[in-house]
Amino acid sequence: MKTSEYKAAVAVTGLSAAGVQKLFGVDQTTTRRWASGETEVPRAVGLCLLLMASANVSVAQAEILADDTDVRLARIA
Repeated sequence: MKTSEYKAAVAVTGLSAAGVQKLFGVDQTTTRRWASGETEVPRAVGLCLLLMASANVSVAQAEILADDTDVRLARIA
């Protein structure tokens, strides 16, 4: 994912830098590096952002899905 695509996807989804940090479990330095192009955005993060944008998934919905996934994975383990 190119830097411009990352910035556009974050804007379309309505995520703030803090929201990206919370949703993907990264720190401020990581989001700054992604936004500046210093570090490549991981494929999974890019795919998630693009899916959120294209399917009109809100931040709240994504957080619910992420939390539910953690619970389901914990039950399996």
